[in-house]
Amino acid sequence: MHDWGDKDVDWGGIDDACEFIGDRLVKLGRIHVSQTKEKFGTVRVYCSFGLDSFYGIWRPRHMWVPTWWPWKLDLTVFNWISPLLNKVVIPYQKWLYKQTYRKAVQKWPHLYDEIVSCADWGELFDGVIPGYHHPDYWTAITPAKTKEEDNG
Repeated sequence: MHDWGDKDVDWGGIDDACEFIGDRLVKLGRIHVSQTKEKFGTVRVYCSFGLDSFYGIWRPRHMWVPTWWPWKLDLTVFNWISPLLNKVVIPYQKWLYKQTYRKAVQKWPHLYDEIVSCADWGELFDGVIPGYHHPDYWTAITPAKTKEEDNG
């Protein structure tokens, strides 16, 4: 979308939007955000929905688990609880994801395309973010035609 040589791009605004989205998703939804960054002048927030451990709830976005952490608690008890818990948590996290991106677009309206164009879960934005139509930003990848299909 943009190159680093472009002078008319609000690079600081793009970085701020990345941090705003990532921080809000982690703090309010305990969503697993693995990375936030600017790439080609677009906002990139890589995340996944659902909870997979007690440690992830307590310390989201922390990669290193202390040696004193009771792993057996996460490996046994949480495996039984997580399917039930995620039936409530995942819909809430999806709702928060949509509302967070909507707030980011409201906060940085001049960066609308930069914010929504490369969202991991952009299909959730239809009807939530004004003017957003998912197929305008993402297209389906179709398999290449074989020679037989092409000839006839």
